Amino acid sequence: MKVLLTGPFGTIGYEVIQALLKAGHEIDCFDLDNKANRKTAKIFGSHINVIWGDITDQKAVSKAVKTVDAIIHNAAIIPPLSEINPVLAHRVNVEGTAHIINAMKNHNPEACLVFPSSISVHGYQQHQEPPRRIHEPFDPQDIYAGHKIECEKMLHESELNWVIVRIGACLDGRTVKGGNDNNTMLQMMFAVAANARVEYIHPRDVALAMSHAISSKAALGKTFFLGGGKDCQTTWCDFVSITPEALGIGKLPSEAFGDNPYYTDWMDTEESQRILQFQTTTLNDFRKELNHKYRFIRPFVAPLKSIIRKQLLKSSPLYGKDA
Repeated sequence: MKVLLTGPFGTIGYEVIQALLKAGHEIDCFDLDNKANRKTAKIFGSHINVIWGDITDQKAVSKAVKTVDAIIHNAAIIPPLSEINPVLAHRVNVEGTAHIINAMKNHNPEACLVFPSSISVHGYQQHQEPPRRIHEPFDPQDIYAGHKIECEKMLHESELNWVIVRIGACLDGRTVKGGNDNNTMLQMMFAVAANARVEYIHPRDVALAMSHAISSKAALGKTFFLGGGKDCQTTWCDFVSITPEALGIGKLPSEAFGDNPYYTDWMDTEESQRILQFQTTTLNDFRKELNHKYRFIRPFVAPLKSIIRKQLLKSSPLYGKDA
């Protein structure tokens, strides 16, 4: 199959390229022409066909869509930028998706579109008994989730061939930054309840699901949760402690966290796994990945462990404040 991949050089897109190549597909990569994207594109060389263009340009999108069998539409503005610049985010996230849909209707109505949504469309559901199920109502808590809902509705109204995947907490060793000193981000992290439920999924498994979705008749017209399964279900405190543990700083204390809800949860992925066959990576695999990434840094962190840990916990609105 010939597949158009938008946003190919981001965290998930990078893994999708590898999954598609392994499956023997021909790939057209559509993305902005900038230094970072050119650097990533060089990694794949002649194995991919790069189309430099802007997802907000209907003509460029239509030209790219015309000759492919499937589209995996990963191009998006994600938080925090989606919340900082909602106008740009709407142009890319909603209008960009509309351009893809219009191009398919006018030039390639038989193609299949795989669209990544998010578990965040369900909002704060921690008060409900898990797991979350795909039919549950929308309750967006930020601009990004609202955009995903708009796009899902457009697809349902389009009469095209589509597959929607709502993705859980997705990151890997390439995207984790061990030296994050952004105090605002740390304060937001500590404000979330320690026992909030999180289901992790590796970008590689998301990519595998997308790769399988484009050729699965059983997946057409369906919406799936993408989570790693029971071996990837954890709590917020344990999840955000993975990086400091890998650095040798140790697990963060649960009393450092607040009681704010968060729009993650454990998911029912039984049908997703049955049809898309994608769950290959566990939370322990992610831990091992980070341990390997920071193996040369840990010896230098060790003498400063208590200082770094104390500085990190200063961002907590609660920890040690009553002492």
